[in-house]
Amino acid sequence: MSGSKPLDFLPPKILLRINREQIKKDKLWRVTSRIICSFSFFALFPIIIDVLTKLKNSGFWNYLSLLSTDTGAVAMYWREFSLSLVDALPLFQLTLIFALLLVMFASFRFALKDFKRIGLSANLA
Repeated sequence: MSGSKPLDFLPPKILLRINREQIKKDKLWRVTSRIICSFSFFALFPIIIDVLTKLKNSGFWNYLSLLSTDTGAVAMYWREFSLSLVDALPLFQLTLIFALLLVMFASFRFALKDFKRIGLSANLA
């Protein structure tokens, strides 16, 4: 038994049952990953619109335009300017966008690995 695979000694019925359970688990994972990826993708749009609206209302774009028009004042009052710029950012929504992007790309990566594994196993069969 030293050179054989660990599952070779099991009866065929048990191996079949293990295989079925693994297939069920894989299907559940695929469905869950697709739902998570879709949710994070479609949740991005309202949040991005909200962030753009909040940036407009908070005066963030005005601070950025001040940076390009009056660099002398910005250089003189750089601390106050940078604090005002950070204060105008909707940090919670930006964090939410980055978290959703991370979740979306991670679930997409897992889905690609899964499809690659399925493709390789289909080619081997």
